[in-house]
Amino acid sequence: YHEDPESYAKEFRELEQLRGLACRPRVDFECVATVKRYYSQLHSLQNRFPLSSENELLEFAWKDIYSGSMLHSSNIKYEMASIFYNIAALHSQLGIEESRSDPESMKIACTHFQCAAWVFGEMKNLYPLILKGDLTTELMIFMQQISFAQAQECILEKSLADNRKPAIIAKVTAQVISFYNAALSALFSQNEDGSMQDLVGSKLYKDWLKYIKFKTSYLSSILFLYQGMNSEEQRKMGERVALYNAACDK
Repeated sequence: YHEDPESYAKEFRELEQLRGLACRPRVDFECVATVKRYYSQLHSLQNRFPLSSENELLEFAWKDIYSGSMLHSSNIKYEMASIFYNIAALHSQLGIEESRSDPESMKIACTHFQCAAWVFGEMKNLYPLILKGDLTTELMIFMQQISFAQAQECILEKSLADNRKPAIIAKVTAQVISFYNAALSALFSQNEDGSMQDLVGSKLYKDWLKYIKFKTSYLSSILFLYQGMNSEEQRKMGERVALYNAACDK
């Protein structure tokens, strides 16, 4: 590269253009591939050049999702963590945009949510020293559990559409509730920088809290209903009445 500085400059211009697409991607499957390509290029860049954790060659700028403040870092791992987060965010958005009106759409949505959950989980393992602000560990745990819950809800919808046995539907529903409860626990967590409410703001925190409580209550009514139907199949009539009453209460 010392003998051909023009090639060096051209490669970095192309990398900069790719970064622009990766930082502000459209919500479509093609852009997921673009963001993953840029993430791979960052790995290649790190392997080819002796970049320390803090260097003067590069500077990366990002806006915090919740505070709106600009963050500047010369640590390439911060850039990699931010791009990795964008991959998860894109998968979750693509999952949301699926209509889930037929089995194929349910399957696609479920796969996107599972991919998002995997990435949010790997954030904690790959970049433990980078996670702060809108990438804090507690928030990644929250996002992972929400993604797991949404993936499991796709399975629940498919089970309901297929008229599976009440015991199976109850088991799937219980797992969805478990994921939402884990998300709720993460929402109540704190770290040295403060609470989740301090991080994301009071309004958004209250919206998340209200929605998760609604989902757990709604899903609990489904759980008790199908547990009651399962008890009825087993001729456990007293248990059936208690579970139906619990479903009504929810």
